[in-house]
Amino acid sequence: LEMDTYTALYTYTQTLLEEMVQLEEAAADITLFNRQTDQLLGQHRKMLSQVQDDLMYARMVPLGQVLNRFPRVLRDLSHTYGKPADLTLEGTALLVDKAVLEKLYDPLLHLLRNGFDHGLEAPDERTQQPGKPEIGQIAIGACYRGRQIEIEVSDDGRGIDLARVSQRLIDLGWLSAAEGSTTPADQLYRYLFEPGFSTAEQVSDLSGRGVGLDVVQDQMQRLKGTVTVQSVAGEGTRFTLSLPMTLSIVNLLICFVGSTPLAFRTDSITEILVPQSHQLDQQPNQTWLTWQDQQVPVYGLGDLLSYRCLRPELPLSQVLAAVPSPSDWEAPILILSRGDRPLGPTSDHRFFAIQVDRLVTEQESVIKPFGSALSPPSYAYGCTVLGDGSVIPVIDGQAFLDDLISRPATSNAATTLGQIALPPSEIPQATLHSATTLLVVDDAVTSRRTLALSLERAGYRVLQARDGHEALEQLEQNPAVGLIVCDIEMPNMNGFEFLTARRQDPALAPIPTLMLTSRSNDKHRWLAMQLGATDYFTKPYLEQEFLGAIATHLQTTG
Repeated sequence: LEMDTYTALYTYTQTLLEEMVQLEEAAADITLFNRQTDQLLGQHRKMLSQVQDDLMYARMVPLGQVLNRFPRVLRDLSHTYGKPADLTLEGTALLVDKAVLEKLYDPLLHLLRNGFDHGLEAPDERTQQPGKPEIGQIAIGACYRGRQIEIEVSDDGRGIDLARVSQRLIDLGWLSAAEGSTTPADQLYRYLFEPGFSTAEQVSDLSGRGVGLDVVQDQMQRLKGTVTVQSVAGEGTRFTLSLPMTLSIVNLLICFVGSTPLAFRTDSITEILVPQSHQLDQQPNQTWLTWQDQQVPVYGLGDLLSYRCLRPELPLSQVLAAVPSPSDWEAPILILSRGDRPLGPTSDHRFFAIQVDRLVTEQESVIKPFGSALSPPSYAYGCTVLGDGSVIPVIDGQAFLDDLISRPATSNAATTLGQIALPPSEIPQATLHSATTLLVVDDAVTSRRTLALSLERAGYRVLQARDGHEALEQLEQNPAVGLIVCDIEMPNMNGFEFLTARRQDPALAPIPTLMLTSRSNDKHRWLAMQLGATDYFTKPYLEQEFLGAIATHLQTTG
């Protein structure tokens, strides 16, 4: 019989072709699976977004719940002071987060009373002005501006007398006579919100005590909002409140400073840019950015942040690690603004550029408040939790600038920002991180962390160790420790053994060591003091008494 002859090469080739077909089929299956997975993820994302919207909507209540309380307030004022006035309300159906609405009543009430008392003229005075009705008009209106809500409180009264405001500031010593005549109107308006300022000549139930608009300003800051003033002499005054519709869900820009992830509220960022070399001017004492035909001072965010405890080395969030950054985004810059306020008394700069190491993503996130055990800085808006459980602190950019400006010159870089004098790289590290370092040694994790939080709230930088061996290692790595708080009963090396090792080391012996233990008998106390303990406390302890003892011992050794 005549038959084809198959060589080994042919057999191998056929096998290879079959395997290639199988690989193609497997690749097609994987592609199909990926497509189905993407569709499923899209459906889940849409579902989560819908749930988030529903939850957010459930928190929203009509603005009228607050605004509808004011007509009666104005009627009572008109009856009491004999000054007729009408109130017009607009936007009562607008929905606002309940947490925001509950805090709006007081500032709006102050603005209403302020407009009635300072704005509206007496009836006989109004009738002498052509075109003005005898009855004064006050209006409160609200509208949406993107994800913000704007509330305007206006009156058709006499307007703000800037000459009177200026003279009052001179009388109080807040301005010199020369400054009073040259200060722009927008800066004079800002003084209206200062505590203790009032133009009223007589003290009454409504005015003259210097309490009112400062409450409005304070509440707006708490609500992460702003308040502005517009006034025309003889025509009236308008106060505009701008605040987020909700405090729980905001847009965030996530970035890295070194290995630390941080998030900024996007509404506090004016612009994001990756500067070109020609935009940066490296001066001996300052780096400047040419931006929109003006010179903006540049600082590294890492140089402006200080920590009262060591930052733990945490693994990089898998969510953030999966987000690629463009290779040409080297040292991106965030432009922050203080609105119409300069950065400091000796500077007219209103913009501030901070440089971060890496930008990650912008996303809408739920904001959670910090626990009561923490004492976050004023610019910490809260924190957000990523899908893998990573917690990222959120910074309010404008509050961050305000905090830096308000810090005393001896604490850190605040004076630098106000005076535009030194770049952060030239600020002494001892100034940036001036808090005294304490070491807490205790094998009970709950007791150790509770004490550490208490000390951090008091302004100290805290290291922690589980036993005497770890304490000695920490002291070797951190020679700047100023005081030690140590338990007695611990594994590996107990408190007495640690005191013995400390006394034998000339570098450690001078460090004051406070024993904090549940052992209250005189035998343990006597032995600890014989081994060189500086003081002896028993658990439970009085926090203020203990903090006072720490401060006393630090002053004695300092």
